[in-house]
Amino acid sequence: RMNDYFDLDFHYQNLKVSIKSSFFRLKERPSFVAYGKKGMFVKQTRDRQEEHLKLFHMPNNSDFGVDLPEHYGVLTYMDDEGVYHEEKVVSEKGDYARVYDDLYNAIVNGAEKVTKDEETLLQMEIIETGIAGMV
Repeated sequence: RMNDYFDLDFHYQNLKVSIKSSFFRLKERPSFVAYGKKGMFVKQTRDRQEEHLKLFHMPNNSDFGVDLPEHYGVLTYMDDEGVYHEEKVVSEKGDYARVYDDLYNAIVNGAEKVTKDEETLLQMEIIETGIAGMV
């Protein structure tokens, strides 16, 4: 038996963050959806880095991990005059290697880690609590 779905809600003062995932779906959920009072942002596709690595298109290529226009997110909103807008937003270029560079610098050079131990432990606690709740 495989766990196929999770749905987590986190509440921070005036902000609610929902994280949902399901592997076995006919169509993928959007990667990111953010709702505001006057609009929303939807990014349908994931970061290109993993896809590029699977195709052996390596980080030394200048276009590694760069989204094409069809991968851009869409910002939809009403402006202060009540006019509807929908526009594509160019994706930031990701760089997973920074995580490993940071870890290397912390271990070898004694640098301060960007991701703090407390943050990692909290993530582990959230995952373990979720798993325990499914049993």
